[in-house]
Amino acid sequence: MKKKRVALAICALFMLGGTAVYAASPQIKGTIQNFKYLLNGKSWNHSDKPILVNGQYYLPVSVVKEATKTNVTIDKAKGTVHIGENLKETPILSKQVTYYDAFLTRDKTYTSNFKEVIITKGSVPSVYLYPEAKYQTLVLDIMAIEEDAIVVINNQDKNEEMKSLLISKDSKEQIEINITGIKRLDVAIKGKAVVYPTSHYK
Repeated sequence: MKKKRVALAICALFMLGGTAVYAASPQIKGTIQNFKYLLNGKSWNHSDKPILVNGQYYLPVSVVKEATKTNVTIDKAKGTVHIGENLKETPILSKQVTYYDAFLTRDKTYTSNFKEVIITKGSVPSVYLYPEAKYQTLVLDIMAIEEDAIVVINNQDKNEEMKSLLISKDSKEQIEINITGIKRLDVAIKGKAVVYPTSHYK
């Protein structure tokens, strides 16, 4: 097994026992391990390799995030490693949102008790969300109006479908989905629907 000696500043690595390590400035020597990963017993390829430091093995955050679907974010300014969901909910409308055959409206026909809501129109409307890999969970509050609607959530980073759901006419559904590591999402809604501002990341 070929090993590479490296000098590195370990900012966010996981010990193979579950202990999180954060070191802002000290430089220590480690050895990259050319191990093969097994995920749920099956071979799994990942470009980031474990590192051996003073007899302890460490896993890169990127490996932990993908394998466990647990979000990990680093706040260098505060010197913290945040693992899992955020306690504070972040409304989707407080972050970047773009639309295709959909728009924000203050029409009281659709808003209920809210100031504004997202409403879809046209044959293939989409609401594009940009969580930028900062969150673990997306919660969408959606109501189908005038007809049944099919909601399809796509991971635009990998161009793959994550979840689809049929919502009956005049029914409100809450959709919760793990979005760990995802930067861009396409929420495609086949039919007319309202997306409420209670929809959020956490």
